Amino acid sequence: MASIADDVRESRRLVRVYSGDVEGRLPPGSKSQVLGQALSREKPNSESFTNPWKKFIDPPKLSNTERDPITNVITIESNKLLQKWQSFLNNCTSDDRLDVSRSEPTMEGVIDLVREISTTSRAKNQNSRRGKAMKYFHKFCETLDAHKSILKIIPEGSEYVSVFAGTLNVIIQASVNHERISEDFSEALCTISEHVADCKVELEIYHTRAMKELIADLYAHIFIFLSDVMVWITEKKRRRLLDSFNEKFIQKFEKQLSMIKQKSERIKNLAAQCSRAEQRHVRAAVEDLAQDVRLGLTGQRRQEAEMAYYAEIIERELYEGRKERQQLREDGQNFRWLADQIVKMLENKAMIWIEDSRAAGDGRRMLMTERRSPGFPSQLLVTPGGSSQALIDWTLEDILLSSKHLEDFFDRGRFRLEEDRAGPTGVSSGIIRRLSEWMKNPTSYLLWLEGPRIFADDINNPFDVLANRIIQLAEQNHIPTISYRCELRRGEQLRSGNDSREAQASMSLICALIRQLIELLLPKFQASVDLSEGRLRVLDGCILSWSETVGLFRDLLPLMPDTLLCIIDGIHWLDDSSTTGCLEELVQTMRGSKMRVLFTTTGRSTCLRQQILGDERYSVQTVDFKGTNWTLDIESLRV
Repeated sequence: MASIADDVRESRRLVRVYSGDVEGRLPPGSKSQVLGQALSREKPNSESFTNPWKKFIDPPKLSNTERDPITNVITIESNKLLQKWQSFLNNCTSDDRLDVSRSEPTMEGVIDLVREISTTSRAKNQNSRRGKAMKYFHKFCETLDAHKSILKIIPEGSEYVSVFAGTLNVIIQASVNHERISEDFSEALCTISEHVADCKVELEIYHTRAMKELIADLYAHIFIFLSDVMVWITEKKRRRLLDSFNEKFIQKFEKQLSMIKQKSERIKNLAAQCSRAEQRHVRAAVEDLAQDVRLGLTGQRRQEAEMAYYAEIIERELYEGRKERQQLREDGQNFRWLADQIVKMLENKAMIWIEDSRAAGDGRRMLMTERRSPGFPSQLLVTPGGSSQALIDWTLEDILLSSKHLEDFFDRGRFRLEEDRAGPTGVSSGIIRRLSEWMKNPTSYLLWLEGPRIFADDINNPFDVLANRIIQLAEQNHIPTISYRCELRRGEQLRSGNDSREAQASMSLICALIRQLIELLLPKFQASVDLSEGRLRVLDGCILSWSETVGLFRDLLPLMPDTLLCIIDGIHWLDDSSTTGCLEELVQTMRGSKMRVLFTTTGRSTCLRQQILGDERYSVQTVDFKGTNWTLDIESLRV
């Protein structure tokens, strides 16, 4: 397959080489010269034949006197994009880096790349995130001719086609291994292309100067969008947050996508006047639109505009964060909505699943009975304390960078199951009813759903799937949520100071929770707690630093929204003499906060039996899945 693709690329290169000098090799007056003129009408620089990526590696610098007034702005943004292209390519890992020796900055190169990724993709399920992303990418490829035709309307349009295609190549390659970003970016490209395709018919008729200026303005904004996408991906890599489901790509670029839509509507509005002439009153009516403050600026003015732009983003995030937090404080219905949706979604699916299992007569039996535990004595409540201290200004950016080493101590894949891989939620209506009651009770903060020992992998364990569905519903209701599915990794090398797998897994749990709490902080805020790099660096993933780690966890909780949900699955795997005191302190710390915490286990948890009160516990006595072929024996992990 690779050989065929290489042959196709080589044949295209030969055609371009021939097209570049065919006119000069044909005798004047020859009938064939008409063909030569057609082939060489848009011939690029001869250097691009041997090195098509030269302009990306060494972008041209034009003086102000050389710029066409129509393309002045897009030329500036094109050069800015080329400068960031090289830096972005250098910062990519080997798996995410585009192979420029096997790719070309052409629309055909984009199509070849998408086709090659689709062929080698491991995601066979078309409902997976990668499957959806590939559908979007293929849909976007169908619109590339429209982009090419529109760009060629403006002067030097072929150069901008090359810049556009080359940038798409490098971003698509960098995003394809990160399913959430790949899906969101491909969807954003389709959204942009829908607006561009709507203009194509009108543009084939009206090639006025005004129309060319609008096209240049539209693609200048598209270029600045692609430039910001590369910066955003680089920043996520630097913070180790590229695969975080808390990072919303679409939300980050919603304003720019809306601006691109407005620019395309300007083109449609102008074309709708059915006139090739300049129409000042039309321009005045449609140009009262937001402009990116960086557009077309260079030098010191560009730097000042960049600072103003990012300051605006921070202020907007601060405002939105305050508004969201205020809304969560004033409106106590969020958990009620979540409870109602749990009843609707889970109860129906669970009961249908149970009825189907019984009707099939395959010997599968599910018997779930409620067992209320006797009352436990009240436990110690741990609350954040300390004397009054002066407030310190903190930024999320600095804290994220200082804490990025925590990513080495846990696996982000343990935050939640992949949506398309989760099995049926085989739980009883009693469990769902208890969940609903807990969500609606404003004074209940902890709940433990204790199931019997089940030998199943994550995607088939009904309690794992239940926890995952609740995370999905909370996310849909915009409820801030942190989560972790505990595990003991067979064969994992223990870090210095960790004497057992349980100790190391306990550190993975609390480091994962801390990292997620940090991601929920406001972009800028004031607090008296110490969140400095020095304090964060002390957290080394070793059980010996537990006191410092849980201390930071305790200090972060008061900075969180009041409606914060925490879901911990499988904490019973962490039971060990080396972890008993640590886990009990963690549960006590959670009890002392306003965070709602849901524990789900399929086995006995010594820690929770000591710390969870009687009315905070719901026990399922039996879950029997006879005849089911489980693919993983979880009990073997404890050997």
